[in-house]
Amino acid sequence: MNFQPLYGLYLIIFTSWTSDALYSSDPVQMFAQPGDRVTLPCGLPSVGSCSSINWTQRFYVWDSQVVTAGKVTYFKENKYNLLKDCSLEIPKMERDDAKLYTCESGALNSSVSLRFLDINETPTEDTVELLCSLSTFLGYVPCKNDTGINIIWTTENDVPITGKRFRFENPSVCFSKLIITKKVTDHHRTWKCQVTQNDVVKAIASYKTTITDGLEEVFAAVGESVSLLCRNTSSLRLGDSIEWTLNKKPLADMLPENGQTNVSNVSTDSSLVINTLIPLHAGDYQCMGSSDEQRVFHKFRLHTLNVTAKTDPDGENLTLTCLLTCAKECEENFNLTWSGSSQEGWQGRLLNVNNTLISELLLPVWPVSSDEITCSVYREGSLMASKSWHSVKSLQTLAWIGLPLGLLICAATAGVFIHWKRKRNQDLGSESVAKLSNISMTHIYDAIQDEEVEQQRQLNREVATTDDGLYNLLQTVN
Repeated sequence: MNFQPLYGLYLIIFTSWTSDALYSSDPVQMFAQPGDRVTLPCGLPSVGSCSSINWTQRFYVWDSQVVTAGKVTYFKENKYNLLKDCSLEIPKMERDDAKLYTCESGALNSSVSLRFLDINETPTEDTVELLCSLSTFLGYVPCKNDTGINIIWTTENDVPITGKRFRFENPSVCFSKLIITKKVTDHHRTWKCQVTQNDVVKAIASYKTTITDGLEEVFAAVGESVSLLCRNTSSLRLGDSIEWTLNKKPLADMLPENGQTNVSNVSTDSSLVINTLIPLHAGDYQCMGSSDEQRVFHKFRLHTLNVTAKTDPDGENLTLTCLLTCAKECEENFNLTWSGSSQEGWQGRLLNVNNTLISELLLPVWPVSSDEITCSVYREGSLMASKSWHSVKSLQTLAWIGLPLGLLICAATAGVFIHWKRKRNQDLGSESVAKLSNISMTHIYDAIQDEEVEQQRQLNREVATTDDGLYNLLQTVN
C-alpha cells in the first residue's frame, strides 16, 4: 500500500527525537520535519575514533555511501556532516532524506529509520477522510507492530476525538485513517495526528479541512473584540469592494436603533472587526464582492458567551447564569461547564431554550472577593471560549467595616479634645475661667453629641447607598 504525498494545507510540529536502543538489530525509529536539523546517532558501543566509521543510506534496494572512513563522501556538498561522536547530521532535512541509514565499523552496525509525519485528505461527498502516516521518500511504508509506536487523533486543543460521527481505521501502527461525517461547520477546522512511542509524544501533524459552501464556526465572550477575516479575496474584481452581511442582511443597512449592531468596522484587510461583542451579534456572517454577482468569499457562524448574576431579596444566595447564544439552534455537542476556586455546595441545571444554551449555578454562600468563577463552552470536547465572573461582595463588606472604624475615629478625636481643654483649665487656675470652661465644655459635649448623631446618619446613608450601588452593579452585570 503506497500513498504518495498530497500537497494540501498541513503543519507538522516536531517535538523530539530520541534513541531508545543504541545497538540493536532493529533500526531505531526517528521522526523529523522537513526543514529541521536532524542528528542520527551512530549507536555503536565503544567507538574510539570516527576514522573507522562508515555511513550508508538505503535507496530502494541499493546502498549509497555517505561517509567513508570518517570522511563525508556524498556528492552533494554540505548535505551531511559527521560530528565528533560519529553521529550523522543533516543540516536541513528534505522529504527525500527520509530513508534507512546505517552506521558501520568493522563487523558492527546500527541502523536508523528516518521518517516524517504526513497527513493527506481523500475527499468524498458525505465524509472527510484524513490519512496520517509515518512516511519515507517512497511514501507510506508499514512498520513492525512491536516498535511501541501509536497514532492518535485529537482536536486542535489536543483533546482525543470521540463521537458518533468519527470513525478510525488503523491497518498499521504507522498508518491511521480518520473518517469524519461531514458538516458545514467543519470548514477551517483543525485536526491533529499525534505519534507516540512508548507513550511519549514524538511528532504532531495538523491539517485544516476545507468544506465547499462551509461555515467557519467562531465562539467569543461578550465584551471582547472579535475579528472575522475575509479570505479568498484574490479573485476580487478591479474597482470592486468587500461587503459584509449578517443573516443575509447588509450590515450597512442595520442601524443601531434596530438593536442589531454595536461598534464595528471593516479594516484595511477586509476583516470585520466588532470592538465590543454583545449577544445580538450572534449570527451567520459572510463577506462578498460589491458587484452585481456578489460572489461570497467566506462565511462565519458566530456564537456569543455571557455570564450574568443576581441575588435573592436577602442578598445572601447568588445565582450565576451562563448563556451561549447560538447563531442557529445550539447543537447537541455544545456543552457548558463551570470552574472556580471552591465548588462546595454548588448546584446547577442546564437548559436549551430556542437558540440559547443556559446553565444556571446556585451558590448558597457568597464567594470571597478574590474568587473568580468561569463558564466555558466546549464543542465535541474541545474548549472554544470562556467567560469569567468576579465577586463584588467586597463593596458591601467595606461599607460595614467602615461603620465601626468611623465611630472609633470620632471617639478618639473627642477624647483628645477633652483632655486638652481640661489641661488648659487647670493651668488658668481661675474659678471664673473654670466656670466659663464648664459652660464651654457643656457646649462642646452637646456639639460632639450632635456630631456623633450626624455621623451616624451619614454612615447609615452611605451603607444604604452602598447596598443600592451593589444592586445596581449586579443589575449592570445582568
